[in-house]
Amino acid sequence: NDPVGSVESAGEEAVNKACAAASGFASTWASTPAKERAGILRRAAEMLEERGEHFMAIAVYEAGKTWPDAIAEVREAVDFLRYYADRGEELQEEPLGVIACISPWNFPLAIFLGQVSASLAAGNCVIAKPAEQTPLIAFEAVKLLHEAGAPKAALHYLPGDGPSVGGPLTAHPDIKGVVFTGSTEVAQIIKKSLVAAGKHDAALIAETGGINAMIVVSTALLVQAVMDVVASAFQSAGQRCSACRVVCVQEDVADRFNEMLAGAMAELAVGDPSELYTDVGPVIDE
Repeated sequence: NDPVGSVESAGEEAVNKACAAASGFASTWASTPAKERAGILRRAAEMLEERGEHFMAIAVYEAGKTWPDAIAEVREAVDFLRYYADRGEELQEEPLGVIACISPWNFPLAIFLGQVSASLAAGNCVIAKPAEQTPLIAFEAVKLLHEAGAPKAALHYLPGDGPSVGGPLTAHPDIKGVVFTGSTEVAQIIKKSLVAAGKHDAALIAETGGINAMIVVSTALLVQAVMDVVASAFQSAGQRCSACRVVCVQEDVADRFNEMLAGAMAELAVGDPSELYTDVGPVIDE
């Protein structure tokens, strides 16, 4: 019930304007030395570390992350910026042109910046569409990159849902590739939209959901196994493709494991993520 901010969704007209601007700047950005592009990402990483608490707070209040999850979110985002800066200086291939980056709400800063920084480092212009549930932290991230030196013509921010922004964006003729993280169902929709638009040579990188399983054998240190299962299953309120979904336990240790697991789960505090004692915050929406 406490407003964190407000957002006005983009539409097809904004998609067309952003794609035209990015396409017009694509050759300029592609010819920018890789070292210069990498320097922008490294500056952004330093600025993100300096302003970490600001971004952590948005992650808590917009995305419902607990403070430990928010700390890890910022840390991973910083790592992505530096990693892709390094990799970008090693690339020999030509950039594709304009890339659509469509990111999820469960890692609204880390995966968002990972997709964007990888594309920018490779010399591509970017149209970034964050998840409709978490547009505010993405907006702050784009402002940070612009402040660090990323040209506004090379990085565009388009908030909105799939039908109003995602669909027109992926089908737009200026888009030469799509980087997507989300459900397998939506990834298939994007693939079909690229084919329907006749873009058979467009790149598609899709990171989708999974079923993460753990196998616990009789020689396992059960305390460690229980701690790892609980951490994997309930961080981010379980809203991760890497979250532990299934545990297969050898029968001769199953009763003891189940007893310890039930005890560990009973100790989890579910509640307001802004409270330090909270282990599990809310899921993203009703």
